[in-house]
Amino acid sequence: MESRREQAIQYFKKGYNCSQSVILAHSDLFDIDREALLKLVQPFGGGMGRLRQVCGAVSAMFMVAGALEGSAVPGDAEGKKKTYAIVQELAKEFEKKNGSIVCGQLLGLSGRDPLVKEEYRQGATPEPRTEEYYKRRPCPEIIGDACDILAKCLRWE
Repeated sequence: MESRREQAIQYFKKGYNCSQSVILAHSDLFDIDREALLKLVQPFGGGMGRLRQVCGAVSAMFMVAGALEGSAVPGDAEGKKKTYAIVQELAKEFEKKNGSIVCGQLLGLSGRDPLVKEEYRQGATPEPRTEEYYKRRPCPEIIGDACDILAKCLRWE
């Protein structure tokens, strides 16, 4: 059986974005229609619609944690506190492993500046998925890391 890490990387190589890839590798854990789920998380790819802000794999990591550990009760301060603590742990582990949770920084587009320069946003059109694209992008490894960190922080491993 393929690991969630391997599944997510394969989804990315099939053409799903970073956020969709991580979500799909975990979609068996919650009861949400696959098509609706894919549409819901698609805008988080490319660091929020290619704005190069929070990495889509990181956003998906947070969404999986929320789907599994979050609260749907209004005014549930303890539930929020628990969920926010999980998100902060996930972010800390991801940043420790990759140096940042910001897409533009992970891609080497912005240094330590949290705002990615406009010329690196490259518009809304995704790049074609060619062999060259995969050679120069850390995305598959980052997507795999997000899956491993989820497993570690949610104590699945």
